[in-house]
Amino acid sequence: MHSKICLIPLLFCAASHAADLAQLYPKAMQNDSRFALAKAQNLAAQEIVPIARAALLPNLSLSAQGSREWVKTEFDIGEGAKEQTIAKDYLFNGQVYAATLVQPLFKMAAWDNLSQAEFQQKEANHALDRSQQELILRLAQQYLDVQLAFDKLQLLSEQKKAYQEQKTQATKWYAAGHGTVTDVNEAQNRLDFVDADILSAEAAHSSKLHELSVTVGEPMSRLAHRKPTDMQADLHLRYPLAEWLNQAKQNNPILFERQASVNAAQLEISKNIDQHLPTVDLRLRSSYEHSPSYTTVDNLIKSNSIMVYASIPVFSGGEINARSKRAVAMHTAATEDQRSMQQQVELGLRQQYLDLSSSSAQIRALQEAVRSGDVLIQSTRKGIQSGVRSNVDLLNAQSRFFEAQQKHTAAQYTYLSGYIRLKFYAGTLQETDLQAVDQVLR
Repeated sequence: MHSKICLIPLLFCAASHAADLAQLYPKAMQNDSRFALAKAQNLAAQEIVPIARAALLPNLSLSAQGSREWVKTEFDIGEGAKEQTIAKDYLFNGQVYAATLVQPLFKMAAWDNLSQAEFQQKEANHALDRSQQELILRLAQQYLDVQLAFDKLQLLSEQKKAYQEQKTQATKWYAAGHGTVTDVNEAQNRLDFVDADILSAEAAHSSKLHELSVTVGEPMSRLAHRKPTDMQADLHLRYPLAEWLNQAKQNNPILFERQASVNAAQLEISKNIDQHLPTVDLRLRSSYEHSPSYTTVDNLIKSNSIMVYASIPVFSGGEINARSKRAVAMHTAATEDQRSMQQQVELGLRQQYLDLSSSSAQIRALQEAVRSGDVLIQSTRKGIQSGVRSNVDLLNAQSRFFEAQQKHTAAQYTYLSGYIRLKFYAGTLQETDLQAVDQVLR
């Protein structure tokens, strides 16, 4: 047990040269697998518009064909005994070269497809923006979780030290005949519980540190311990709730992403309806054909043609009607998804704002609890000296004091992570917000 506890000071010493939260963000941008996936998907989406535009631009094709023909002829000459068969072989080589240019003149479905591709590209851009803000949110949450776990380890270490002092004092008093064995056993019991809590806290710290290492893309065994100090907990009061909601409507990339999806689904309906319309193409063709044969030895044909080609769909087995119905249903689904997401963002932002207000009041109350807990410890020590308080009373006072410290520190970290989440709901979460968190941590 003692070998595990001795690791705590080493952890504190080894964690004194690491980067701040804002300094970890560029590494996370470069190494995080989720964000790398989002970037690759966005890069692929950038080609949607050129692909769709190609259906409206000229299409030039070149073709070449070579042929070889063997012809064997047989004919009879003479009569009777003088009749004989004469055979002759012929070899003909032919070539055909052609260039064809097709320019669409009227193809409404292709124009709708181009507009749809532009909305799909916007959707992908908003998705990348969302992924970047999610990375900032995840990085900040993991960083604060590591700091909270480390802070808990530090408090438990201080608590263990206090209990050890109490046990030593109780043992001396018992040996001198002024105390009871119950005081010694009570102190030992508290020590055993703290040792168990330390083991659990070490495992939690290691787990949180590994999660942060995965996001950053490198081992984070030397993360500096930093904690909020005298935090005002008023960052959310920078704007009233109505202004936060207005920012979400104007900036949240999730809402823009859903709106682009609805627009793309609407154009899918138009695109399928346009499948009933005729299409018109302008076709220019130039060809060179040299195809000698048995009857035309020097057959050479050069041709140039201009043609307007129109195609009118009549019946496709019901496919177009089925696709149109499916597109209408998908548009309805996209619209409902947009409405649901808008409600979730609004509800989430409202709840986060109210939670921050509650957390701010809780921080102030717990700060007073820590102060009063310290006063209680001092008064209990004096009570022990005067004989009106026991060692158990002091252990209880110390337990409440350290519990108040842990809750106060946890409330501060909760407030910081809640503020980052509030900015995420508002759609305004940026790298500068990580710097703001760094300024609060000391």
